Amino acid sequence: MSVQIKQFGTTRAGEPVQVAVLKNEHLEAHILSYAAAIQRLIVPDRSGKPVDVVLGYPDVEGYEANGGAMGSVVGRFANRIARAKFYLNAEEYHVTVNDHGNCLHSGEHGFMRTVFEMEPAPDGGDGVLLRAVSPDGTDGFPGNVTLEVLYTLAGSGLMIQYTATTDAPTVINITNHSYFNLNGHASGTVLGHRLSMDAPEFLETDADLIPTGRILPVAGTALDFTEEKTLGRDIGADETPLKYGGGYDHCLVVPDSGLRHIAWLTGPQTGIRMETLSTLPAVQLYTSNMLEVTTPCKDGAQYEKRCAVCLETQDYPDAPNHMEFPDTTVTPKAAYSATTIYRFDIAPE
Repeated sequence: MSVQIKQFGTTRAGEPVQVAVLKNEHLEAHILSYAAAIQRLIVPDRSGKPVDVVLGYPDVEGYEANGGAMGSVVGRFANRIARAKFYLNAEEYHVTVNDHGNCLHSGEHGFMRTVFEMEPAPDGGDGVLLRAVSPDGTDGFPGNVTLEVLYTLAGSGLMIQYTATTDAPTVINITNHSYFNLNGHASGTVLGHRLSMDAPEFLETDADLIPTGRILPVAGTALDFTEEKTLGRDIGADETPLKYGGGYDHCLVVPDSGLRHIAWLTGPQTGIRMETLSTLPAVQLYTSNMLEVTTPCKDGAQYEKRCAVCLETQDYPDAPNHMEFPDTTVTPKAAYSATTIYRFDIAPE
């Protein structure tokens, strides 16, 4: 196992951006200090050939210029907050409007637009620690929040551990927004990938993808991945949720608690299989329906919609506005913590 930290570039504001290269006999991960983003994730295919399975950009400009949160750690509050406001301890907070009258991925100054401090894992472990502070009032959110993200290679898996503290009550929902294509990041459509998920329910939404509060069974719908199927099999089904999302862009509920299995994803051309595990209660399945790229992609690739899939482990979107959803409040006396692992092997023939 090796950890190497080197310069990657600079932001428009002149801030230096570093990249940490984590490598063992199974995986190689490139982690940026900008947005704590996964820029490369290289795993062997069925013939032993290395394959980069995440979309990304070759320079800092790509991450600053484009939306979509490519590979980024997203917060303070990932996903959507209805009407860009919520109540906390009887006080109303207004946050940045940036998505059809709602707040998406924390507005304009979230962690996906932040340069983190970066250092080797403090215990001498095989990883890299990133740290950033979101000042009180950023995009309207209360409290000074410090987020630490620890990336570690654990055998054939990339483990992501999040810890957040605050000096005042606030709401927190952190995810990683990597775009996966297990046939290789430049290989085109992801609709032939096979997916199975331990997710028997999903959050119903309105046309703006805001949860209504109803939790519905996936059985009998295109969102049923309890048995393995290709992403493309039902993506064009004549169902309201798919019309709202332009494809899959839905939060599915994961039963039980603790670190547990959530999903298997397989790239048919390479045989690479990815297992997703997490302590979080839900996962947003997103087939990059709205992906638009305005700058060059890494390795000369061309990215288009539905060329990747995201499995964004997270808390429920708009949870601060739904008392019936798991609480996302974090206080000075109770830190936020969560773990997600993306683990790789070769699918059985």
